[in-house]
Amino acid sequence: MLLAGGAQAASWVIKPEGLGPYKVGARYENLGKTFGGLGEETVYRDDKTCRVVRSKRFPSLEVTFIKKVVVRVDVNGGYSTERGVRIGDPASKLLRVYGDAVKPHREHADWLMVETGDRELAIRYMMQDGKVKAIHAGKRLQLQTEGGCQ
Repeated sequence: MLLAGGAQAASWVIKPEGLGPYKVGARYENLGKTFGGLGEETVYRDDKTCRVVRSKRFPSLEVTFIKKVVVRVDVNGGYSTERGVRIGDPASKLLRVYGDAVKPHREHADWLMVETGDRELAIRYMMQDGKVKAIHAGKRLQLQTEGGCQ
């Protein structure tokens, strides 16, 4: 099962709803039992309703849960978006593949946002020195802050 999962993971692409099984709406319990499980956890609220957890098997993935439901997936390497954008790509590639859909975040000039038509989901590109350093996908509201707990 793990070997097949690894081969399958190689074909995953980042979409506004997430990556592979790490998608908006997935349950904490389900992800904790599959795909190598969940590892190190950071709790952002005393009542534990918001937590960020690193995947044990895929260390470049962090998943934000609110009330044990995925709301955001942070990717720090190894995958590309469905439009072929990867970590290390220049901002000019974002503009080429998304055009006017790329918008700077109102408070963070180094965050470039691409929202879905209904504005429910989005992809946030974290930029450093004009290049993509991380890609975050999920609910637009949870992409408005660093930690994702809105």
